[in-house]
Amino acid sequence: MGRLGSHSIGGNQISRAFTLVEILVVIAIIGILVALLLPAIQSAREAARRSQCVNNLKQIGLACMNHVDTRKYWPSGGWGYNWTADSNRGYGPDQPGSWIFNILDFVEEGTLRNSEKGLATTTAGFQTASITLHQTPIAIFNCPSRRAARIYPGVWGPPTFEPIGEQPWLADTARAGVAKSDYAANAGDSQQYGGDDFYHPTSYATIDPSKWTPTNICRKTGDPTNDANVQFCQTGIMYYRSTLKTSQITDGTSKTYMIGEKWLPVNAYDGFTDVKAPGFNTGDDQSMYTGFEWDNERVAWNPNSSVSQSVSQPTRDGIDLDVSGLEPRRFGSAHPSTFQIVFCDGSVHNIDYEIDPATHRALAHRFDGEAVLTDSL
Repeated sequence: MGRLGSHSIGGNQISRAFTLVEILVVIAIIGILVALLLPAIQSAREAARRSQCVNNLKQIGLACMNHVDTRKYWPSGGWGYNWTADSNRGYGPDQPGSWIFNILDFVEEGTLRNSEKGLATTTAGFQTASITLHQTPIAIFNCPSRRAARIYPGVWGPPTFEPIGEQPWLADTARAGVAKSDYAANAGDSQQYGGDDFYHPTSYATIDPSKWTPTNICRKTGDPTNDANVQFCQTGIMYYRSTLKTSQITDGTSKTYMIGEKWLPVNAYDGFTDVKAPGFNTGDDQSMYTGFEWDNERVAWNPNSSVSQSVSQPTRDGIDLDVSGLEPRRFGSAHPSTFQIVFCDGSVHNIDYEIDPATHRALAHRFDGEAVLTDSL
C-alpha cells in the first residue's frame, strides 16, 4: 500500500510535492497565528515585569520602614547634585549621599554601604571603594519594563558641571557608567528644589553650618527672617538633609506617597555623556547615590509655583525631549496606563496617569489635611 501523499508506478514509490500555492497558504496561516498570539505574549511579559516592579517597590518600602525603626526617622535625601555617598558620614543630615545609599543596610547590601568606612577620601583605597560602589548595580532599583540592572553613562562633574564634593574622580567614572535607579523618593509639592536653590558646600572643610538651607519652615508668621525661608519648605518624605519622623506625616502613612517610579524619555534610557545629545535628561544623568536631585527625587505640581502643571503631571515614558529642563520633576513609568508607587504604610498602588492634579498633590503632601480615598486609586 502506498504512503499518504505518495503513489506507486510500476512498484516504484513517487512522493507528491507541495505546490507553491499550498506553501504560501501555510505561511499565511502561520503569520496570522503569530499576529494573534504576539499581543497575548507581550501582555503576559509585561504583566510579569510589572509584578517584579511591584516586588521591587515592596522591598524598597520595607527597607525604608526598617530604617525608621532603627534610626527613628525616614532616610535622608542627601545634600545635592554635586555630592554623593560617603560611608564615613553615617546617616541623617550629615550624610551627603542619597536615600538609596541610606537603605543599603536594609536590602542586604551593608558590605557595599560600608566599603569606604575608615578610609580618608584622599586615599587610593577610598577611591577604589567609591568607584566600586558607584559601578555596582542592584536589581531592585531598576524596573524590568524599562531597563536592566547594569551601569549607564552619565554627565556628572567637570568639565560640564561643578566638581563632585570630595570625590572628583567620579566625573570619569560617570562617563564610563554608574548604577542608576528607576525609582524616586517623594519630595512633596515643593516650589524650590535642588540646583542653586539650596546651600551646597564645596568641601567638608568649607562647611558653614549657619548656611544650611532650612527646609522645615512651612508657615508664614510675619517675621521676615522666618518668612524668607518658607519658599524652601519640603512637604514630602525624603529630601534635602531630612530627618523626618513618622509623626510628622499627619495626613497618615496610608495616604502619603513614599517612593514611586520616575518618568524618563525612552531615548534617555541608555544614558549620555553629552548634554547636547538628543534625549539628554537631567533626571537621570548622575548616580543613584547622588544627593538631593532630580535623579532620585520627584514632586507633584504646586499651583503657587511658576512651573506649569503639564511638566509635573505623571505620564508614560515617551520620546519627548527635555527641552524645558523641567520635565524630570514628575513621576511616571514604562508601563502602559499607570505608574506604581509605594505609600508610607508599605502598600503599593497603581496610579493612573490621568489622576486629578489636586489628588496627586494631596497624596504627595504629608500634612495638607486633604483627605484622599485611596481605595479608589
